[in-house]
Amino acid sequence: MGTPIRHPLVDAITSRVVRVDSRARVVRLSPPMADLLSRRRSRRRPVVVTSERSRLTVGLRAALVDAGGAWVVEGRAGALRDGLTGLPYADLDAAGHPVEEAPEPLPVELPVLEAAVDTTSQLSVDLTVLHRASHDTSLGGAVEVLGRAVSGEGPASWGATEPLAHPWDRWVLTQHARHAAPETVRVVVEGPHLSGTVTARVTEHGIEETTALTVDVRADGGRDGLDAAIGRLTSALGEIAGSSLPTFALVVAREGETDRCVRAVTYPPANPVALLIGAPSVKRLGLELSAIPSPRPVVVVGRPRLPAYVVPLGDASTSGWQALHETLDAVGPERLATLVATPLLQAWEEDLGEMDLLHESSVEGAQGVLGAGHIPTGPDDDADDADADADADDTDEEAPSGAP
Repeated sequence: MGTPIRHPLVDAITSRVVRVDSRARVVRLSPPMADLLSRRRSRRRPVVVTSERSRLTVGLRAALVDAGGAWVVEGRAGALRDGLTGLPYADLDAAGHPVEEAPEPLPVELPVLEAAVDTTSQLSVDLTVLHRASHDTSLGGAVEVLGRAVSGEGPASWGATEPLAHPWDRWVLTQHARHAAPETVRVVVEGPHLSGTVTARVTEHGIEETTALTVDVRADGGRDGLDAAIGRLTSALGEIAGSSLPTFALVVAREGETDRCVRAVTYPPANPVALLIGAPSVKRLGLELSAIPSPRPVVVVGRPRLPAYVVPLGDASTSGWQALHETLDAVGPERLATLVATPLLQAWEEDLGEMDLLHESSVEGAQGVLGAGHIPTGPDDDADDADADADADDTDEEAPSGAP
């Protein structure tokens, strides 16, 4: 038996952790780092150790969390703490225990951390869409629609590691995911005002695409600007529900770094502002519109046989946490957990086959419900909706080519 060769990024190995040190200001998902985090044969937890001045990119944070790893920040006095939660560690091996397995009670009071400065308003979206496994399926459409709705600009590049090596091209991205099947693929996407990841699983049942995206809100307008961006983004969710098959999406307003990286500082609390319950979820849950206890009107989007619900939660001046908890309680946390189990396509297979949802979601000439993909944003919308009512039966417009 040969002598094991240590990965070149590994600085130390203990009984609990694999330690990787970085002195970089911005710690990225480099090819060696991606390779290390993809190796899950060890019982030891990968731990990236940095100074307080470092920040992690969106791509590295996603890969580290997915690998079950931890980010440990070493303070000036040598004290260790979790870079994301701020929880202190007695020593490095303590970071080898995920929070749910921690051997000691967590401290009642969190340490006082430096507050974030010079942040910008952002909207973060987590969205899962199911696609048919057909040759004309294209990934990445949600990134384009959501990015342009909030900031006016879409993605510019993508790659499996950082720095990103490929200009934005949905066809090339989709072929990359197909060639990797049956392995799950996660790529990083960047644009002038957005950062995120797209995760795709290609199976014989279809393609499961999960988008996690953070988009800068336009600087003009203050609170009014944030509320306007929330309105545009929720309308974009309606557009996506009208041309594809999303299961769930959650939109959260937050303050973050201008480069969308994350630092080991304290940020203002995030605020959930909208929830999309997609057509498969509505059908499987048998969810009636009247069952959702929203203080604001729930908007029905999608198509007549495939309605989806956009639930308003909060806004720039109102917390959405209570509305989110009440909505989830009405849906049923246990039932909901079965619908978001991984892998989604296997969980949905029986229902998708019975209802042929993936086929119907891309039928040519499929019509949306009145107002599908459109959430009223002003008083003139009532007249527009009336016109839509009159014209609905005469319309025979196909979904645009390349829609998400």
